[in-house]
Amino acid sequence: MMRIDRAVIKGLFLNSLLVVALLAGTGFRKYAGEFMAIDVSPRAQALGGSFVALANDVTASYYNPAGLVNLQATQFSFMHAWQFVNFVNFDYLAVAHPIGYHRVLGISVSRLAVDDIPDTRAALIQQGDDWRLDWSRVTRFNSADYVVTVALGQRWNERLSWGVSVKLIRRNLGENYANGIGVDGGLQFQLRPNWRLGLSLKNMTTTLIAWDTGEKELVYPMGILGTAYRFRVPGMDAYFIPNLDVILRSVSLPGAGDARVYNFEGGIFTGAVGGEFQYRGVLSFRAGIDELQRFAFGIGVKIPHIRVDYSFLNYARELGNSHRIGILLDFGN
Repeated sequence: MMRIDRAVIKGLFLNSLLVVALLAGTGFRKYAGEFMAIDVSPRAQALGGSFVALANDVTASYYNPAGLVNLQATQFSFMHAWQFVNFVNFDYLAVAHPIGYHRVLGISVSRLAVDDIPDTRAALIQQGDDWRLDWSRVTRFNSADYVVTVALGQRWNERLSWGVSVKLIRRNLGENYANGIGVDGGLQFQLRPNWRLGLSLKNMTTTLIAWDTGEKELVYPMGILGTAYRFRVPGMDAYFIPNLDVILRSVSLPGAGDARVYNFEGGIFTGAVGGEFQYRGVLSFRAGIDELQRFAFGIGVKIPHIRVDYSFLNYARELGNSHRIGILLDFGN
């Protein structure tokens, strides 16, 4: 019996540590903004996250707000994901609506959460040289991260568009909470009719997240330069679109402490690549490799006013794999 109790205790503590490291970020400042770096679009995830230049639907609020100008009518999107052996739930809801001449407003909300986490800190009881778990003293708590985004995309001319988004952040971990605000920006440039470039600047002013405990987290700026080219497949009513993103993460200056001081010199270069095969504008097959060199693939089916997307991302064996299902509604003609 004691062996079982020890195994249970070890599992509970490991689970709690995993949750705190993944979601809380308190004391793990290097990963403070990772909960905002999770793909919200199954289409984008299947492409390895290489979506800055291709972003052309309601989810552009997240990837590149400049891409919102590609909307011709109101769009609505919902996504649900299971991650880390179904331990973590991720939900995303977004809407975008044209509000003027070549101007589109987008609003989205995301929730990344683990519910009913066992808290065993007050439940360990010592009996001689052994310890056991008193289940009557085990309590439960939730950990959740919320991000509300308001984005605006504006066409500058026939070839260039720009966008900006403001992120309101709320983090809850048991009885503690944190608030934050951040700003993203982006550009899209139509180099040729079938060739588009994109630039996304995330956390442009450095995003500050402040906990009620006095702990502060800084999410440093990140720049993403992307390209997407649309090839027509000979002899078929189909297109192939390869995508490439080059990512530069900034680093804080030595000795800066909690100050908002950063630079891109000595930053970390990474990248993501993907490709989408579109057949008759109805069926899409996608595959890609993300920034962490993980393989992803997915499929999309489009019928009038509705698009359904699925994606799969290969995580480490111990963490299981990630599945995403998304629905996009287009209220255009």
